Amino acid sequence: MTWRVGILWFGGSVATILGSGCALSAQQASDVTLRPGQDIEAIVENAPEGTRFHFEPGIYRQQTIYPKDRQELIGQDGVILSGAMELTSWEKRNGFWRTQDDLPEPLPSEEACASGRDLCHLREDLFVDGRLYERVGSLDELAPGAWHYKDSRAYLADHPTRQSVELGVTPLAIGGDASDVVVKDLIIEKYASLAQNGAIDFRDGRGWQVTNVTARWNHGVGLAFGPQARVEGGSFSHNGQLGMKGTGEGSTVEGVEIAYNNYAGYSTRWEAGGTKFYRTSGLVVRNACVHHNEGPGLWTDIDNIDVLYEGNTVFSNANDGIKHEISYDATIRDNVVAHNGKGHDVWLWGSQILIQNSRNVEVESNLVEVSNEFGHGIGVVHQDRGEGAYGPWQATANRIHHNTVVHLSRHGQNGMVVDTDEDWFWKRSHNRFDWNTYIVSDGVEEYWNVHDRGEVWAAFRRLGYERNGELVVEQREPMDLSCVR
Repeated sequence: MTWRVGILWFGGSVATILGSGCALSAQQASDVTLRPGQDIEAIVENAPEGTRFHFEPGIYRQQTIYPKDRQELIGQDGVILSGAMELTSWEKRNGFWRTQDDLPEPLPSEEACASGRDLCHLREDLFVDGRLYERVGSLDELAPGAWHYKDSRAYLADHPTRQSVELGVTPLAIGGDASDVVVKDLIIEKYASLAQNGAIDFRDGRGWQVTNVTARWNHGVGLAFGPQARVEGGSFSHNGQLGMKGTGEGSTVEGVEIAYNNYAGYSTRWEAGGTKFYRTSGLVVRNACVHHNEGPGLWTDIDNIDVLYEGNTVFSNANDGIKHEISYDATIRDNVVAHNGKGHDVWLWGSQILIQNSRNVEVESNLVEVSNEFGHGIGVVHQDRGEGAYGPWQATANRIHHNTVVHLSRHGQNGMVVDTDEDWFWKRSHNRFDWNTYIVSDGVEEYWNVHDRGEVWAAFRRLGYERNGELVVEQREPMDLSCVR
């Protein structure tokens, strides 16, 4: 099966009308062409509901657009909405280069940084020739490839002339509470979005369609969606905290790439990595390629119910590959999940697939591969986490079956771990592991964990698990992991 970016096409002819930036009446035609340099926010605000806006190629700087119901924002190759301002006026001062013009005051921020990444929450990012520079806390730390922000001036050690220098200062590209908006074929980049907020953020809207959109190099989240959203194709990668987050009922995410997020260094124990979906109902995530995120890959956390993860390729994420946490009914099937959990695999953390304090989850027909150095296979974690919208957050009645789990070395385990109410859990949790195939390099290694201890295959089966399962002792080479399978 080939992973591909899905494109959702909207039919109908387009009668192009040149937009002048003037107010549009309801009697005017519904197609408007936009060009760089125009006040896009004002044009959209003055247009009636249902207007289709067509962006001519170019860079649209520091625009914040609040569409109305049924409006469409349609781009093409070469259309970029940038939250960055250009820095062109510099002077040499005390061995450093600094901007001659005062810059906007730093934006308010949310502090939740990982250890050693104390400036993650400062959301203005500087780019030189498109390359992200490291922000440092003092002039004494300035070096090539770094920058400092002090008294409304930017400072560089590098000579800035004959280079493009940009500073992300605008918090939001597209947002609001409208319904049935279409956003298509746009690049959204370098917005100074707040942590837990998207450069594209329509959590208060409904029924948006986002097709073949790229959101990159935004400091917080690339995209944050609300109920009945459809996100198809495109890339949500290289963002400072998360590639994507979402909430509400009836949304679908299909054929997207989500990669290399959390460049700013937010704490993965807080919220960072590939995705974070919360309080969703009927969410479908299908045929996505999720890789190299500093945090979990696909993550549903807090009161999600009736979730489907299907046909995704999830690999090389720093934490768990697919994680369903303090939530309810879900199906995780036909995914390839491999080589996740580097540096985060104590206990059963760092599992390729992890059910954490969630119930009625079916994990079936997945191909799982555990690295020869880190990570775990399929894990169930039970803790005392209280209860949510649909009852207690308990790891109960989960069914793990017909999966293939490959251990490339003696590293990694599968099974269940508990840190509270152990007697109750082992008697009445009704979690089942059966009909799974384990391909291992060592037939006597403890690849399974129950009752807080490692077990070999025979002991795992004596405890009532994998009565129809299969153990294959065979040395495998690592899979060729990419977004094509």
